[in-house]
Formats: sequence, C-alpha cells, structure tokens
Amino acid sequence: MATQAEFIDALAKAADITKAEADRIARAYASVATAQAKEGYATLPDLGRFKAVTRPARKGRNPRTGKEINVPAKTSLVLKVGG
Repeated sequence: MATQAEFIDALAKAADITKAEADRIARAYASVATAQAKEGYATLPDLGRFKAVTRPARKGRNPRTGKEINVPAKTSLVLKVGG
C-alpha cells in the first residue's frame, strides 16, 4: 500500500505537474467523492465506487491510560474497486 506522499509523487510524475498541484487535485477529487458518497454513492470512472458507511458508536480504550472512552458514530467512505 502506498502512502499519501507516494501517491502524490506518482500522480505528479504521471501528469507532469508539480507535487503541490497533484496534492490539490487529489484533495479536490477526494472532496467531491466524499460529498457525492454522502448522498448514497459516487462512481468514479476507471477507479470504482465510493459508498458512505455509518459506523455505530462503541466503547474503546485510551491506549496510553487504559481508560474506557466512548467512540462516537461516524460516517466513513468505502471504495469498491472496479474498472
């Protein structure tokens, strides 16, 4: 799995643009996908389909103190890769 920095480097090289431009493009792409997926799903050609998934609230532990904490519910994106 590539890190975000490795992805930005590869995108910049592939498109022959600066790393700053590649970073802006990647963030804009992710922002649009997130907004569309919150409405249900977002299909991105040649990449796949993002779907919004609600993760329920749960109990967790602070790894430093061991104290129990409440982790709130949140919405995450899941990517189903497709061509």
